Amino acid sequence: MRPISLRRSLDAVLDLLAPRRCAACDALDPEPSGYCAECGTPPPLLDISCHLDGTPVFAGSRYGEPIASSIRRFKYEHAPELGRVLAASALRGVDLLGVEATDVWVPVPLHPLRLTERGYNQSALLARELARHARGRVDARRLIRLRNTDQQAKRNRLGRSQNVAHAFAVRRRGPPRRVVLVDDVVTTGATLCACIAVLRAAGDEVIGCVAAAYADAWSM
Repeated sequence: MRPISLRRSLDAVLDLLAPRRCAACDALDPEPSGYCAECGTPPPLLDISCHLDGTPVFAGSRYGEPIASSIRRFKYEHAPELGRVLAASALRGVDLLGVEATDVWVPVPLHPLRLTERGYNQSALLARELARHARGRVDARRLIRLRNTDQQAKRNRLGRSQNVAHAFAVRRRGPPRRVVLVDDVVTTGATLCACIAVLRAAGDEVIGCVAAAYADAWSM
């Protein structure tokens, strides 16, 4: 059996065992985008969303429905399989940022306590999907989170910056590299800025950041 035929057969079996569902509302039979017709497909952002400390940031869509519901399910309702749908909307960032196969994809880390509670790092799952598309490599251990910070969504702009101050460090593994940072949602950019600062201090070049969605601070 040819590889393509085998893949299609496996997909058909998976569809029978675990039918595809809308990423936002969990309804059966979603469109190819991963969302059902009622929820609709998140409108894509086609250009760089913003710059943080001179680093370009690309997000797949503006934060709002239906992507807000899909991210909420992805993070808090134990739905790691949604990483593929959410990453798909952000793939344009690979080309816009000029990502090369030798660049390293680094997810924003979770504190070990949060990781144990959730069971997975959602940013690492996104990084894995994006790196696969770019034929690159993920280094999920390059950054570590030193403090179990409160959820950023609970704080204002100043509070977010204070919350993540001195919260990250670089675990040195090999020589400095060109790095692409990955997070699920960019709001004020406080978390990404904190990560950029420690990576640069360690000698890495952060060429860009990629996220599933971009939100104005008031929309969260």
